Parts: sequence; C-alpha cells; structure tokens
Amino acid sequence: MKFDRAAPGGGVEVNCRLENGKAFLEWEFYFDNREESCGIEDHIRLTLTDRRGETVLEGIRLFREEEPLQSVLLQPQLWQGPSAPWLYALEAVLADREGRCLDRIVRQLPLRSMGCMEIQGKRELLLNGETFSARMVGYTFPAAGTGAARQQKIMEDMRWLLKMGANSIAVDMDVEAVPDSFPELCDRLGFLLFYRRERNGYWAWAQDGEEKFRIQCEEKVPSFRGEQDSLFRPGSSAPTALYYQYRAKWSREPFVYIVPESIQRGESCNYTVKCYSNCDRVALYSDGSLFAFQRGEIEFVFQEVPARTPGVMLTAEGDGCSEALSVHKSFLAKSCNSTQLTHTNVPGRTAP
Repeated sequence: MKFDRAAPGGGVEVNCRLENGKAFLEWEFYFDNREESCGIEDHIRLTLTDRRGETVLEGIRLFREEEPLQSVLLQPQLWQGPSAPWLYALEAVLADREGRCLDRIVRQLPLRSMGCMEIQGKRELLLNGETFSARMVGYTFPAAGTGAARQQKIMEDMRWLLKMGANSIAVDMDVEAVPDSFPELCDRLGFLLFYRRERNGYWAWAQDGEEKFRIQCEEKVPSFRGEQDSLFRPGSSAPTALYYQYRAKWSREPFVYIVPESIQRGESCNYTVKCYSNCDRVALYSDGSLFAFQRGEIEFVFQEVPARTPGVMLTAEGDGCSEALSVHKSFLAKSCNSTQLTHTNVPGRTAP
C-alpha cells in the first residue's frame, strides 16, 4: 500500500483553523486502491519542520485508524503572501511495525486560513482572518519548449510580477494545463493561485486540488501576456506601459517611468510627457535642466516641456529613483515605436 499521489495534497491533506494564536490542524491521508497487504501495526509518522530545520510537530497514527489525526501548533509562522511566504517542510512516512519505510511523501506546506465573508454588503477575501486585497493578474504560460527553458521563463515572469506588486495569479483551466510544479512555486514566492474553469467572471481558490470557494473581482484582471491591454506582448521581454501603471498602484519600492507613447508635440513645438510612479512627487528634467515637479499619485502629466536639441532628452526623478528617456524628434513626427526609443535606467530599474 502506498500514498495516492493523485489525491489532494499528493496524498496528505491538512485543514488549518486559527484561534487565539494557535493553529489547529486536521490531517487526512489518502492511499491508492491497489490490493496489497497491510500489517495491523503499520503506521503513519508525520513530521513538520520549520525553515531553520527544527522539528516543531510530530504525529503518529495507525494505518487502519479511520479518525483523522489532529494536532495543535503554538505560535505558528503563517503564510502571508509575498511579504512573508513562510513554508514548513512536511514529511509523511508509511512504515511497518519495525519502522521500515514503505512509502514517503515530502513537500513544502504553507499554514494559512482562507475564506470569504460579507462585510458591509461586500464579499471580502480573508487571509488568516484579515481582509486581503487580491492584486490579481491573469497568467498565460509561455509557449512550450524544453522543460528547463519553460521553467526558466516562468520564473522570469514571476519576478516581474513580484516587482510589480502583484500577490495573486489567475489561470484559465479551460485553456491550458497547469504545470505540476506551479502551485508549489506560487506558495514559495507568495502568490495566491486562483482558477477559472468557465468564463463567468468568477475565480476559484483551491487547496490541494480541491475548490474551497469562489470570488468575483470588481476590477478588470489585467492579462500578463497578450496582443493588447496586457503587461507584456507575446515574444517581447520588455513590459508595456500598462505594467508600470499597475506597478504604480501596487508596488512599494520607489520607481518612476516615462511613458514613451505619451510624448506628443503640441502647436507650440513643446511636448506633453506622462510618467507613472508610486512616489508622491516627481520632478522632470529636459536637456538636463529641471523643468517642473508635481505632487500626486500614479500618473503625472507634464505639459509644454521644451526640447532645444535635435532629440527630446528627458529625465524623471522620484524618491531616490530616476529614469532617462531619449527620443529623436524626427521619429516623433513618424509616431514613435519601440525600435526608435532609448531608455536609460538607473540601477534597480532594469529587469528583475
């Protein structure tokens, strides 16, 4: 007899309930249905280890016991998203009476309590008993290639999302299969993973492959990769302006971004320039000289910006961050495109 890897949790499922600073855990074990003999003293031994390698919980149950194994963990380290994606190491061993291992499961385990609640007439998502604002992005997996190349591309995509401030990922189950390693990757990086099986606007949160509840996002969920209205264009490694717009709304790391497509020449022969930033004040320089600064949030629009040289040389500066953009005037007259623009990023402004 062995653990059923196709069952929830790969054979070991845990339900977590939080109360007064304690985690009340109920374990369920699943086994394949092959007709194999199992001794009356065969048993399951469960071990939970923290990130320092210290054993914090153990449990032992006879194989034939029908009641679930229950345990209590004091002062648990809870999984809290990208800011604190705490994971425990779980080992479950099926052993015979002499302690010989018959089968073994090892996995990373996030301890968290998820749910929904009506608060002032609005359905709110709860993480560990606190309201959780899902900054969700619809994700499309990169085109198939070698397994290693595809995994490397997924990791690169996830780093962009972390930099942007996203904390939730949504995938369409009716479009493509989710790689087996992807849910564990989301746990490790701090993303909640949602699924949509039908195009009805509802996203389902599942644990160990089992749907627990559904939510409906009030705002449009941006698409990570697509032909239009997306954070990245297919085949491109450079984010679109929409990426920086969401980053200005979601991220905490100071940044400023000059939107190349926003540069327009007016009748006065001066220019209009738009910046995205999560700083509360942005200064704009033209040809190396300070033009103006603005206070605001997310979007900063500067008008009548002069440019005396053959090119429009701009620098935007925020709280300890800056970015430069150079555009030749002749290209602006032809409607700028990405092959005709040059961005210069200060350290920390390049790809994550």
